[in-house]
Amino acid sequence: MSRLPSFSEIGERIRILREQCNMSQEELASRIGLSRPVVTKIEGGKKALNSLELRLIADALSVSTDDLTRPVEEEDCTLVGRFRAKQDKNNPALIESIEKLDRIFEEVLGQIRLWRTGNG
Repeated sequence: MSRLPSFSEIGERIRILREQCNMSQEELASRIGLSRPVVTKIEGGKKALNSLELRLIADALSVSTDDLTRPVEEEDCTLVGRFRAKQDKNNPALIESIEKLDRIFEEVLGQIRLWRTGNG
C-alpha cells in the first residue's frame, strides 16, 4: 500500500538531495529565487510547495518532480498482510487458512459495530 508523502517527507527528500549535491540552503534559495528561511521551512515541512516551486527545486537538484512527490510505501499491517510478508511459498494452504480467519474476524468486528450502534 502507498500514500501521498507529507510536507515533512517531501522536505526531507529535498534536504537529502540538496546535501548529496553539496549545495547549501543559501545556494538552493538563490537558484530558485526564494530566501534561505523559506527553504528551511520547506525542508522542515512547515511550508507547502506550489507547483512552480516544486518544479524549480526539482530542476535545481537535477531530479524530476516525481522524485520529490513519489508515494510513500506503507507496510501492510493487516493480519493477512503480515503473514504474506513472511509467506512460505510452499504452503498455500496456510495462507488460505489465514485469509479465512481474517474474513471471520472482520465479520465478528462488523457484528460488534452493529451491536454497539444499536445499543448506543
